[in-house]
Amino acid sequence: MILKARALTCGFLLLATLPVQTAAAALRKPVALVYQVKGDARRSELGRPRVLVRLYDGLPAGTTLDLAPGSRLALAFVTGKRYELSGQARATLGKGDLGTRSGGVRSLPSVPPLPQLPPIAPDDRPGPSAGAMRIRGERVTGLYPFHGVAVLAEEAVLHFQPITDARGYRIEVQDGEGWTVFRADVESPPVEVPAGRLRAGFRYWWTVRTLDRPGPVAQGEAELVTLSARAARAREEVREILTAEGAGCLPLLAEIDRGLGLWLEARDELRTALDEESGDPALREALAVIESRLEEGNGR
Repeated sequence: MILKARALTCGFLLLATLPVQTAAAALRKPVALVYQVKGDARRSELGRPRVLVRLYDGLPAGTTLDLAPGSRLALAFVTGKRYELSGQARATLGKGDLGTRSGGVRSLPSVPPLPQLPPIAPDDRPGPSAGAMRIRGERVTGLYPFHGVAVLAEEAVLHFQPITDARGYRIEVQDGEGWTVFRADVESPPVEVPAGRLRAGFRYWWTVRTLDRPGPVAQGEAELVTLSARAARAREEVREILTAEGAGCLPLLAEIDRGLGLWLEARDELRTALDEESGDPALREALAVIESRLEEGNGR
């Protein structure tokens, strides 16, 4: 998991609505996410032993946090409320805010709730044409985006691993009905898709094949999904607030992007965060998880 919160998506992070569950399950539903933790911070829930708090822990209502002197922790609620606990501090979580608190507890600027939104528009009905296409022969690998990740419609960039002796590549992007919405011949990756060619919240299929290469043509194919316009706007609102606070909020931005499927953005944010906190093993572990997932997907 990007640590223990793997089962929660970033959408979990600031999810405004919860599915109907049993009362017991609802009590365990995470209402806040830890995005900074230093020193000795521990969490306890009713009927459960105290354990150390880890980066990206999802915390249910009723959780009590205890910090030792010299420790620090930052968390974000699904409601958008944020807090920093430092020094010797204690706080208990309610459903959308802190309940009881003592010691070094201060509120941070709130961010808008970021709902978990499907990346595919409800009226999108991808046809079989593009998805049914299968490429045979030598493969081009390292394609990004691929199934399971997303890109911003106005900032889509296509990546792939160059092939030895290839003098160029033909890139094609098709929509769900098989219509070509973008075609370009390029010398090398990456390839920027011009703004306006892709619609937000839709699924596409993209291919790359070698040009002017001695021997067989090498080809690759992958899915391309664009983030919905609503999710992109919500993300940008959150980013404007958090980036103003500096590098300390990069882990939170990275988890938001990871959950939305923007893996490259999440990787870059974690790399920048590590430049600021090079000795942080939790950040290093989170980055390793992202990079491993990217390598697995790129190998298809």
